[in-house]
Amino acid sequence: MFRLVLFDLDATLLDARRQVRDENVGALARLMAGGVKVGLATGRPPLSVAPYVERVKPNAPLVHFNGAMVRDFASGLVIFERRLAREAAKGCLAIARAQGFHANLYVGSQIWIERTTPTSKESELKDGVPHTVVGDLAVALDGALDSAPCAPTKILCIGPPAGIAPLTQAMQARHGAEVALVNSEPSYLEVLPPCCSKLEATRHLARHLSLELAEVMAFGDNLNDLELLTGCGLGVAMGNSHARVLAEVRTHIGHHDSDAIARFLEGFVAEDGVLRRRDVRP
Repeated sequence: MFRLVLFDLDATLLDARRQVRDENVGALARLMAGGVKVGLATGRPPLSVAPYVERVKPNAPLVHFNGAMVRDFASGLVIFERRLAREAAKGCLAIARAQGFHANLYVGSQIWIERTTPTSKESELKDGVPHTVVGDLAVALDGALDSAPCAPTKILCIGPPAGIAPLTQAMQARHGAEVALVNSEPSYLEVLPPCCSKLEATRHLARHLSLELAEVMAFGDNLNDLELLTGCGLGVAMGNSHARVLAEVRTHIGHHDSDAIARFLEGFVAEDGVLRRRDVRP
């Protein structure tokens, strides 16, 4: 039995056009009508998920930044949050620059970039949030933190997939105790505060809702979802998932560019705040 269902966005709940399909919207609405909590667990910041919140209308707080924040979207209440230490962030930015990676720096509600490039334009289109050009990110970070009590939430490094492993190794060797590193897409390496993950954030969310982790069902597709999919009550991998996710998660469904989520949820009934399989009696 499940009381909370979480969905990754990109390549999971979102189709190839980065939209939520009508059938899947209807399926989620039926869960909530039965009292089940529905939320999103994504690497995106709050502003970037606003169109999807409007479309899906989740009734549970959301996991953002791949686990660095849990926030109630309607009220803005932050339930859980961690941020990067400034020196660790600056060190990772220097490594990314030396290895030729583009970096997005997430500070407050803004996404900072050094300069506009084709990579930054593509990232901005995906996020749906204007990026702010600030020049040297480390210099900008020093200025921001000297004048206001803020710190970066994460760094997104974007570059060739073949460069992800060397970049990860370099950051791990230099700042391994100060950051958490996750490969969320083939060309993405995300630098998060230490001990942050979607699973750890979901623990905080479940505690906030007075639920057990075993009462959580989660859907995902990539390595940033893997810990949550294997650690919650039921993890569901999309058919387009990373090979390691497909190997380690037992339950697979169809491709994200289909109604696979809705079809899978047809096998469950939501009633009195509980989601159970149709062939299981209370």
